[in-house]
Amino acid sequence: MRLSPLDIQHMEFQRTASGYHRRQVREFLERVALEREELLRELQALRDELELRDERIAELQSAEAELQRAIIAAERVGNEIKENAKKEAQLVLQEAENLKAERLQGAEARLRSAHAEMERVEREYALFREQFRGMLEAYARSLESHPRPRAAAPEARGHSDDDIGREALEPTS
Repeated sequence: MRLSPLDIQHMEFQRTASGYHRRQVREFLERVALEREELLRELQALRDELELRDERIAELQSAEAELQRAIIAAERVGNEIKENAKKEAQLVLQEAENLKAERLQGAEARLRSAHAEMERVEREYALFREQFRGMLEAYARSLESHPRPRAAAPEARGHSDDDIGREALEPTS
């Protein structure tokens, strides 16, 4: 059984003629020394364990602080990435809008050009029709103003069939 502080304080030795009983005092002191030694070893083991735990706590606190810094950095990077993505998306949208506007202007210009070309072709067509109508009318008047040739036998006039076709096409003077 271990000695408590009260056991040590209330320990009484038998008295002999020369003082306390030496053997009892010696046994008690050895017992106190052994327990003291055991307590010192136990105390040292507890201190070592406490030191290891303190080191582990310090490591964990350091790791926690590092994780917190990493989380803050990751949040910052994440926010920067989101902001950059938003800016890039806005730039892409702006470029798309610009491209759309350019293409729309180009299409409108081509449409205006096609309309102008169509109007020009329609005017030329109308002009051609009028000129062709005028030419046909002139030919019709020319045909009406010339007397109709008499129908004579081609052999009688001394012409071949080819000559007759040419005469019909050539105007008479």
